[in-house]
Amino acid sequence: MFEIFEILIIISAVSIIISTYIFFRGSGNSERLKVLLERQDNLQKNIIDIIENNINKIDLKFEKSSNEHLDNLNIIREKIGIIDKAQENISGLSENVLNLKNILSNTSKRGRFGEILLENLIKDQLPSSNFEFQKTLSNKTRVDCILKSTGPLGKLCIDAKFPKEGYEKVMNSKTKTEKINNLKVFKSDILKHIEDVSTKYIIPGETSEMALIFIPSESIYLEIFRYFPEISEVFFSKKTFLISPTTLWVILSSIESVLRDQKIKENAHIIQNQLLQLSEEMQRLEIRVKKLDSHFNNAQSDLNDIVITTKKINQKNQNLLKVDLNK
Repeated sequence: MFEIFEILIIISAVSIIISTYIFFRGSGNSERLKVLLERQDNLQKNIIDIIENNINKIDLKFEKSSNEHLDNLNIIREKIGIIDKAQENISGLSENVLNLKNILSNTSKRGRFGEILLENLIKDQLPSSNFEFQKTLSNKTRVDCILKSTGPLGKLCIDAKFPKEGYEKVMNSKTKTEKINNLKVFKSDILKHIEDVSTKYIIPGETSEMALIFIPSESIYLEIFRYFPEISEVFFSKKTFLISPTTLWVILSSIESVLRDQKIKENAHIIQNQLLQLSEEMQRLEIRVKKLDSHFNNAQSDLNDIVITTKKINQKNQNLLKVDLNK
């Protein structure tokens, strides 16, 4: 575009030079000078028109380009906003994951996490009168939860502080030898915890004859039996068993069923008395219905007699009307 302007300016300069040259050579010829001046004016006008048109086109293109750039900038801003929002969500998720990792890596916090999960499962399944959390027993130990039921279960103690460090070491083992050693330590931790729970939470005459150890992870629960299938014998000998959320739900469902049956048995005599009273009332109702039916039958018989008497009276009245008194 600027090259065209340069060409036009050169053409204008050349025309001016030529006109000046002719003017000086033919200064006496006024007619020729007039024609040259008119041509010069026309040429200048054409050049001005061309320049104005090109300037307008440049303005339009510049405006269009500016609008496109603004639109692109707005789109970029929107994309950046979406990216920032996603980054905030990722940061928040990362913080939550880190918090959960910190909870699970800390023994006391992880124990509290297991207690909360245990509490939620029990509260959703049983009435509040059939469980108690953080109960202090007669031997001064505090159990995470005690389930109150009738029958052989009695007061069943549940521990929620399973040692997870050994399992994590097994999972993070880098060599076969390291894994074998970590498995031995993990098994030793489990056996020790079983012994502790059995000693603390099985009290003759006060608690159930068995106790439970709650593991808040199905995967760890399955891995324990996969690595140590022989450990089941220890469970039975110590009367202390590992449970997962799924097995706990089965136990709670069984307790709930027992409690429901117990409620039915406790209220059986009340139900029986109510049935006897209902039977007596049905007998009274039957007697009264029969009496009412008898009254209806008597009333119907009386109505029939009245109808017959009415017909007789009507017939006699007709006969009286037919008598001729003149005879």
